[in-house]
Amino acid sequence: MDLKRQKINVLGVDIDDISQQKAVDAIIKMAKGEISSHYVVTVNAEFVMLARRDPKFRTILNGADLAVADGAWPLWAKLILGGKEHKRVTGTDLVEKLCEKSADLPIRVGFFGGFGNVANSVAKRQKTQYIGLKVVIAEPGDSIMGSDSKLRSRFSQVGRVDILFVAYGMGRQEFLIEKMRKVVDVGVFIGVGGAFNYLSTVKKRAPRWLQDWGFEWVWRLFWQPWRAKRMIRVFPLFWILVLMQYLRQKLLFAKRR
Repeated sequence: MDLKRQKINVLGVDIDDISQQKAVDAIIKMAKGEISSHYVVTVNAEFVMLARRDPKFRTILNGADLAVADGAWPLWAKLILGGKEHKRVTGTDLVEKLCEKSADLPIRVGFFGGFGNVANSVAKRQKTQYIGLKVVIAEPGDSIMGSDSKLRSRFSQVGRVDILFVAYGMGRQEFLIEKMRKVVDVGVFIGVGGAFNYLSTVKKRAPRWLQDWGFEWVWRLFWQPWRAKRMIRVFPLFWILVLMQYLRQKLLFAKRR
């Protein structure tokens, strides 16, 4: 589907320069269409760095119908490299906004992933909050991930799913979506990472002002200090590479003048 919007290449990953509202509208349009197997990726800095090491993962990201800047770092990088939209489009916010809008439309949604009963918990909360929301599947799905026949069987029981939120974390969920697209009837798959944890209140999300300023990652680091190792591996190299890309763009622009 050609969304006809500007994409900004951040270290080899194409990210849509799009507002949350336009992203929601685009996903609803895809969900209402007859064509299945659209997919949306929510990109953070670790996605970008993994894509540099794994060409298959990069291909999946760049083949998405919509790639939004979920994390603050790719958002800031996108702005440095020519983007205009100043706000993140997070997986957690997409779930809520899409459920709110879908409640008044003939759109069937599903929640797939997470651990334990968290997918079902999110589904119940969203149905309570948005009366009229049509949830047709809500489960962890671990027991059926490895078999195409089991996937087909499970989803054939519920029929068409217009929007399926998939929450298995970076990389794992994208490769699962790539597999599921070939065997089940889903209008739009959306990888939402840890969104189910926050929407089910298993984990507490950062205050709104931290989210708006782009420092939600600081909140997560405070509550999950083990993330520090991951961030130390990613942060310096990510910004060095972004700076190098910015300088190359400037040099190329200067040569063309």
